[in-house]
Amino acid sequence: MKKFLLTVLALVALLPASAAKAHDPIILTPDQATPANGPLILDGTISFALYGALESPGDTRGFRVNFNDGDPLYFSILIPDLAPENQLEDASLPFLELTDPAGATTKLTATEKVSFAEPYTGTNYVRLTEFNSVAIAGTYSVVVTGISPGRFTVSFGQKEMFGTPVENIANRDLGVDGVMSWYENAPTQTSDTQVPETQSNTPETTDQAETSDNSQSFLLIGFVVAAIIVAIAVAFKVSKKRNN
Repeated sequence: MKKFLLTVLALVALLPASAAKAHDPIILTPDQATPANGPLILDGTISFALYGALESPGDTRGFRVNFNDGDPLYFSILIPDLAPENQLEDASLPFLELTDPAGATTKLTATEKVSFAEPYTGTNYVRLTEFNSVAIAGTYSVVVTGISPGRFTVSFGQKEMFGTPVENIANRDLGVDGVMSWYENAPTQTSDTQVPETQSNTPETTDQAETSDNSQSFLLIGFVVAAIIVAIAVAFKVSKKRNN
């Protein structure tokens, strides 16, 4: 099935841009935490999608993109339309910091939540924001971070072209298989997230145990009282017969 999807995606890349839209996929890895350690895309006008996962609060992923003066400068950040990402509050969603060759930084945070389906892989996303401007010549640095673990996608560029060279990357050939693995595997939640669930469940277990113990106590008391009443009744009858 995955080989079939890869074939479809390759065919889509040959179609006119008006007929279909697709992005060349790149999978970011945990060691690519800074722009210097991340991939270097040589032409920012080519349409790429970079998939990454923040594994802990404050975790980062980075990469670099080259532009020529006057190139269209387009970036968007997305999350999979899956838990836990689509359940996060806006302040907990991943955000992007874009630093241009002159050193000016633009922070892109969630300004919208637009859900859409990506038909070629059968995956679903929520777009958080889009940024449009005009580039200056040089290398732009991109850092994605957030206060909660979660997956994200950064897309940029408008020219549909697959297989162009990318520097400083060892997993260029992952393609659709890499995207599906990223999509199907949510980052592990931290112990801080799991603790409230354990605490909230503990009182319920204790209450149920106490209720069970109380019920058994009431039944035992009832049996004892009933036995005493029967004993009194029998003793009364015996005493009455003796008196007669």
